[in-house]
Amino acid sequence: MNIFRLVAAILLILLGISILTGASFFKYAFALLIIYIGLRLLLNTRPAGYGRTVDVSEDRIDEVIIFSAGNKLVKSGSFRGGRVASIFAGEQIDLSQVTAAENDIKLELTAIFGGIKVIVPKTWKVKSEGTAIFGGYDNKTGGAADGVVLMVKGTAVFGGVEIVS
Repeated sequence: MNIFRLVAAILLILLGISILTGASFFKYAFALLIIYIGLRLLLNTRPAGYGRTVDVSEDRIDEVIIFSAGNKLVKSGSFRGGRVASIFAGEQIDLSQVTAAENDIKLELTAIFGGIKVIVPKTWKVKSEGTAIFGGYDNKTGGAADGVVLMVKGTAVFGGVEIVS
């Protein structure tokens, strides 16, 4: 299931329960979010890998980043694509050193109140389909005529997705 659909479904369910019961789940969720952010600022704690470049040698990227930031340098010998969701977070994924397992690779990106930047090899051709709702979706690659084709499907809601080579 697409992470955007999952988040939207959960919010709609909570809204429906809130209307039926008269309880305000959103008031408590917002209060807990503010307390969490305050404690993180007070304790000055950061998640592991926050702001540092992490080398990854996996063939697929499947991750959800929430309230965090990071840089991934992928060094796979047979990269196959994957999915990345960034919610209130920022992520940079560097694919410039990977070797593709196939000529057609699919990558799904979802940015909700966050951003994702993907760096691809200059020899790859990038085809992209993106939806931006109060956000940005940009493919800045020139692309080669032959070779590996990276198909990127993306969604940016109050966030941004950028693909560069």
